[in-house]
Amino acid sequence: MKIIINSKKSYLDEHCSRCGSEKRVARKWKEEIATLTGTTVLKHTQIVCMNEECQMEADELLLKEAQKRQDAKMKKQANDELRKVNILLAASKIRKNAPEINS
Repeated sequence: MKIIINSKKSYLDEHCSRCGSEKRVARKWKEEIATLTGTTVLKHTQIVCMNEECQMEADELLLKEAQKRQDAKMKKQANDELRKVNILLAASKIRKNAPEINS
């Protein structure tokens, strides 16, 4: 038996979880992404809170989270580079200390 749930509820029908006011569509746009089989069209909709103060707080929170992710990414890249250098140094030491095999 197949169960289909169709609430017919959109994001605009839901109220803001932070302040309880209504939401509105700020902008809509389409983006084409090249794939192996051609292109895929993505439709984006930016939905914002009608309360400007609440939306500004949400935007600040998103900015902080994005900055945190960027910092973590940069730290990971630095650690990866350091790890690569250490591995190459260890490999060169092993090569120097290994006896040569003459065949």
